[in-house]
Formats: sequence, structure tokens, C-alpha cells
Amino acid sequence: MIEIQAEFFKTMGSATRLQILNILREHPLSVSEICQATNLPQGTVSRQLTILRGAGIVISRRLGNAKVYQITDDKIAEVCDMVRTILIEQIHKQSQSIK
Repeated sequence: MIEIQAEFFKTMGSATRLQILNILREHPLSVSEICQATNLPQGTVSRQLTILRGAGIVISRRLGNAKVYQITDDKIAEVCDMVRTILIEQIHKQSQSIK
């Protein structure tokens, strides 16, 4: 189980993938919509979505001619929020210890 957890965090260790997940937390989007929201090229977005899908973090479905992606579980966004909160607290503690 620890290896699976390590792979999950490795997958989440990309700023580009985190940016995509942050956008997908609102609602499902197509690749072109993700590209517009992130200003990333289509190839980059597609590669990162393939990695996220392979890890089971996002799923895709057909909606007309487009493939739409969404986060598989709301808890994934919660994990991102928790990590962000921990980092903010650490930065605050470090700034307090410097004073």
C-alpha cells in the first residue's frame, strides 16, 4: 500500500497537473477548455491528463465530439486543500521564527 501511496504523491508532484486539477474541481471540462483556462498547449494538457487518468485521479467521457475530463473523487480536491493549508501554516511558522 505504501508504494501505491508514493505513486499517488509522485503523480500529484507536478505543478502542471495540480493546475489542471484545480480547474477541474469546479466542473468537467474538455481538453480545449482546459487549454484556454491554463494557457497550456494542447499536447501538454493531453499528456498530463493521460498521466492523471492512468493514476485514477481523473476520468473522461464523451460529450458529443469532445472528451470531457473530471476528478474521480471530491476527496482529491480536499487533499490538495489540506496540503496547501499545511504549507501556508509552515510558511507562517517559519516567518515567525525569523522575527
